[in-house]
Amino acid sequence: MKDYLKRQQKLFTAAQQQRLEELNIMIAGTGGLGTNQALQLQRIGINKIYLYDYDQVEVSNLNRQLCYGKKDIGRLKVEAAAEFLNEFDLETEIIARNEKITLETEVPEDIDIIFDGMDNFESRFILDQLAVENELPFIHAGIEEFFAQIMLVLPESELRLKDVFTGSDKQEAPAVFSPAVTVTASIQVLEALKYLLAFDDYLENQLLHIDLLSSQMEKIDLK
Repeated sequence: MKDYLKRQQKLFTAAQQQRLEELNIMIAGTGGLGTNQALQLQRIGINKIYLYDYDQVEVSNLNRQLCYGKKDIGRLKVEAAAEFLNEFDLETEIIARNEKITLETEVPEDIDIIFDGMDNFESRFILDQLAVENELPFIHAGIEEFFAQIMLVLPESELRLKDVFTGSDKQEAPAVFSPAVTVTASIQVLEALKYLLAFDDYLENQLLHIDLLSSQMEKIDLK
């Protein structure tokens, strides 16, 4: 076990902790959700993170995209994010892929799950299709204002993302608030880990709806 992980040791069995430290994860999108996911995953000691994005840092990103500051404006997001994460020297390998996610994207053969860090459903549906083709689990999260949803889609799931969210895409960028993004990404990481580490209670055929204004969460049965 990595020496800085002692405070989480009692939460897991030895086998779970070993499994956690061997995980390789693909994060598609290094915006608000993606940067928060990467920070959390690095801190819990996973083996490798692949970061995918093709965009550049803009000033409007800085209220919620935690790997960037004003000095990064104009830089490629994946390069700036990888540099920021590597400064912590926490032994997680960070691989930056400056490319747009398409149906032709080559998903790394060694990953265990795909994380949705996207901001539109067109791209998310492509991610979901890549997950199907590569027989990988895929965890979706989306947020608007103070409301969010999280959905875990497994290789064997009959319901895919497009079955639940067809027609949901909006043309205008939603209003977003950094604390709400951080909470959503953290729960997304927790739900993925519950599945990957074989806990009994993880999202399966369910949509988790989060209302951060009223501090309520609801599991919606999708069967």
